Amino acid sequence: MKKHAFLIMAHEHFDILELLLKQLDHERNDIYLHIDKKCGKVDEQHFGNCCKESSFKMIPRRNIYWGHSSIVECELDLLKAALESQEDYLYLHLLSGVDLQIKSTEEVHLFFDNHPNNQFLAPRSLKSGLGGMDRYYFFLPLRAYSKVLAKGLDILFQKTQKILRIHRLDKWKNISMMKCQQWFSITPDFAAYVLQEQHFIHEFIRFTSCSDEMFLGTVLVNSPYIGQLYTHSALYGHLRMIDRERPEKASPHTWTIDDWDMIRNAENCFWARKFNEERDADIIKKVVETWP
Repeated sequence: MKKHAFLIMAHEHFDILELLLKQLDHERNDIYLHIDKKCGKVDEQHFGNCCKESSFKMIPRRNIYWGHSSIVECELDLLKAALESQEDYLYLHLLSGVDLQIKSTEEVHLFFDNHPNNQFLAPRSLKSGLGGMDRYYFFLPLRAYSKVLAKGLDILFQKTQKILRIHRLDKWKNISMMKCQQWFSITPDFAAYVLQEQHFIHEFIRFTSCSDEMFLGTVLVNSPYIGQLYTHSALYGHLRMIDRERPEKASPHTWTIDDWDMIRNAENCFWARKFNEERDADIIKKVVETWP
């Protein structure tokens, strides 16, 4: 049976990361971990010791900033690391370090064994406004310095560029756009195609706010793989329970024990994001005891 590659981006709450690694630990799962360089020194061996049956690799670390192109660069690094292993993976799955698995590993494997040629992404609305497509239409500033300063500059630059009629997507007017949530499960064939499109991706994401929500869907919708997009669930097309109906500023809802029935009864969702032991340790314990 083909194996799976789990690509994990982590930057905080390492207790949850350890639990996730132990949940994923299986002979059919390989783990590729990136930890934000801003976290300082970490014990790679400590995380590797969480994996008794899985192959574990920690990739070279980057400084990652919210809304910044460094997120996309990290995702490309993870895809490249998995493909360079020469392992014939069935799927490559991108998870965060505050995810937990909410189904058994056997159920996860069975589902993907039965769906070997799909691309699992969760498309989002291309609504206008600074929170939507305008972040791609204009040369919004990089966000590696200050979120507060960046937000103010975003608004100022957006208004200025509208007045000057600067429209950076003119060069891409012959391509379709698809905005998606960041997280995905994709085939290695499509992953290889994405890496072949790196020149386009780097041009497309330059100076773009939240480009991690735009690059992969846009590559997919303009590729031969668009017919493989899993469309049985628009909201959870990426097979992850992520609640954006109750946002916490720019982040999705953090699960609590009050959400247990929703998580337990989730159909075609195999992971949930996000958890925080300081917010509610009970839901974390409940999930891990149910799906160890």
